[in-house]
Amino acid sequence: MSRQRLRLGVLAAAALVLSGPSVAPTAAVTPWPAGTSVSAQTVRTSPSADEDPGFAKRRQEAQAKGLIDADGRVPGSQRLGIRAWPRDDTGYRIQARDLAFLGLTRQQVDWWRHYQAPLGTTPKQFKDMSSSLFRVLCSACERPQDYDVRLQGSWAFFFSGRHKNFPTERDLAGQPLALERFRQWMGSTPPSERPARRPFESLYKLGALDENGKPVGPSDGDFHISSDVMVAKARQKWDELKNAGKLSDEDIRKGFIHQKYSFINRTAVREAFPELEKWATVWEERLGRPVAPSLFPSSGPPNKSQVGTGVSIHFRNSDWLVTVSSKR
Repeated sequence: MSRQRLRLGVLAAAALVLSGPSVAPTAAVTPWPAGTSVSAQTVRTSPSADEDPGFAKRRQEAQAKGLIDADGRVPGSQRLGIRAWPRDDTGYRIQARDLAFLGLTRQQVDWWRHYQAPLGTTPKQFKDMSSSLFRVLCSACERPQDYDVRLQGSWAFFFSGRHKNFPTERDLAGQPLALERFRQWMGSTPPSERPARRPFESLYKLGALDENGKPVGPSDGDFHISSDVMVAKARQKWDELKNAGKLSDEDIRKGFIHQKYSFINRTAVREAFPELEKWATVWEERLGRPVAPSLFPSSGPPNKSQVGTGVSIHFRNSDWLVTVSSKR
């Protein structure tokens, strides 16, 4: 089959899959005030949704119908400029009631679907944020290809990874306000018809507590930067700090490359690239959410899909690449 015919076939299939339900814009749900009294219990960890045979069957059916790919992501690509209506890795499709609870409009979902802006931003904000990031990373460099930048997290994929299950009534026991909000959201929907993973900012909108008993904040804006050029500079700074005895015991224990997540030590990155730290702070204030750049070698994060939980952030063709030349 010719490349042109293959591409036409992909586009034709996409036209059938990429249409989402009509959803009217809704007002944002205001989170509880910071002073609201909430039980000190936190969101507990439920048994993995992957152990639920119902979710496994739902995933298999969604993959067989082409509603999600092998990685649990909806079809479409940045190259084509559109992707399908958001679903989690078991095929659960975001509904109007979900958007209403999460405070998202159809316009915001359309921006997300067309790679114009991750959730929680506007196209203009994202364009300005991307351009300013590349000015920090590569203001006068001749090889911008030395800097690979990709979005990660629920603002880029709508749902968190399979290591973050959608909460249940049991998880929220002891948090009466969060539990009440959850019941208002899900109503009488049986667990088998709910999401398997957490949609963007769902715990924040619920007013749930983290493992330290503090209210969960807005979802992070995760940027993964892969650059051997930057890693070399960070390594030089790491050696300088280590030789001068200026690294904390925790930094020494974690090492230059984080043993679990494989990103470069944040202290070394912060000291080697202070302008990147300033950039993140500026955009945290503008967006009202943490902005978290992480540095990796040019090869990107290692493939850990066969390790532990199977959650991996290695390079994929369906990743959202950040460039200053993309049309938005």
